[in-house]
Amino acid sequence: MFPLRRDAATGTPLNGCSPAVLPWFLLTSPKSYVRVLFVDDDSATRAGYAAHLAKCGYDVKPVGTGGEALVLASTWVPSVIVLDLGLPDIDGWEVARQLKAGARTGAIPIIALTGSDLPHERVSAMRAGCDRHLAKPCAPANLVDAIERCLAKAT
Repeated sequence: MFPLRRDAATGTPLNGCSPAVLPWFLLTSPKSYVRVLFVDDDSATRAGYAAHLAKCGYDVKPVGTGGEALVLASTWVPSVIVLDLGLPDIDGWEVARQLKAGARTGAIPIIALTGSDLPHERVSAMRAGCDRHLAKPCAPANLVDAIERCLAKAT
């Protein structure tokens, strides 16, 4: 296990995250970071998860529509995408299909974060190209764990 990096003055874990949710890249290299594109049409959900991920050291870009996600994913090129499936303009399944078909975005892991945990929803998310499926409400630590698992699998 890597030693936990702590603030020299206070002794608290880096960025205020508990060791259970501190991303591995903060333990190994302070200059490394992971880009997370967070897509959810609910502004409170988007703000809450984005704030937690940023606090843990991720470089987060929150957006509210599928169209914004498609544009930003191809220009900013995130390390991982967290995607709500129930979006107002283009549904998340179509967004995932288009991302997986893209030359620049096809290898980016996608985590479906949605309000439904029904078996057919999980299956359809995976068929559309999502690598993981999490149901809301999801503990922020579980989202961090899913991000880390996707990144570990991608490398």
